[in-house]
Amino acid sequence: MSLTIYSMQEHERVIEAEQRYGNFYVNAYNTTILLSNIMMWPVTDCEIFIRFLSQLKKYHSLSLISTVRLHRIQAKMDLRYFLESTVNAAYALTHQNTEIYFNYEGSKQPEAQKASLKAYKWIDDAYKEHSKMIQQIKNQINDQSAHANIFNSQHNFNYVPGTRAEIHTSFFDFEDEKWIKADLYQCAQAGLIAIDLLLAVQKQHGGFLPSTDAIDGLPALIADNDALLEELGVKN
Repeated sequence: MSLTIYSMQEHERVIEAEQRYGNFYVNAYNTTILLSNIMMWPVTDCEIFIRFLSQLKKYHSLSLISTVRLHRIQAKMDLRYFLESTVNAAYALTHQNTEIYFNYEGSKQPEAQKASLKAYKWIDDAYKEHSKMIQQIKNQINDQSAHANIFNSQHNFNYVPGTRAEIHTSFFDFEDEKWIKADLYQCAQAGLIAIDLLLAVQKQHGGFLPSTDAIDGLPALIADNDALLEELGVKN
């Protein structure tokens, strides 16, 4: 075992991702780039929003990278954190009070989970369709990947019975092209939902100046994502 070698192998997989997974990687890559450049400049005092924006940008990119590096559980946990950051970013853009996030006078800070629950309740009332899509992805992650379970061992454990039984416990997940393409599709889908939500909130409440690339580029990326779903054999 060599962490240096593992790191080199991970880098190679990122470099080769487009060749391996084609448009599934391209769509997810272009989505995370668009997401990272959604804001040109803030036009109000929206520090809390920008804090969460920095988190959601980072963890969406990490989810994409972890997927092609063959670390599925890590990718899903990153994607879950990304979705939660997205909801909090949208909430913070429309609520100027910071009390649910910071307590400047008290020694005990508010609980992050309570703040997130408040943000989720708000988004479910204000942007129900986005809330529904976000919750659907979160539920899939919670059911499959958010907790340790025996099902996930299939990705990096294999037992070959026989006179000389073999046990394989790999640092990397076993490469399954269909799994990875489906995960890349979901990563892109989640990013596109976030872009659409943040642009909708900005249009209604202001807060920042969106980039023209985000506004103009979103429809084509959504169309590409829908086409990938059909390629996976799933009807939209």
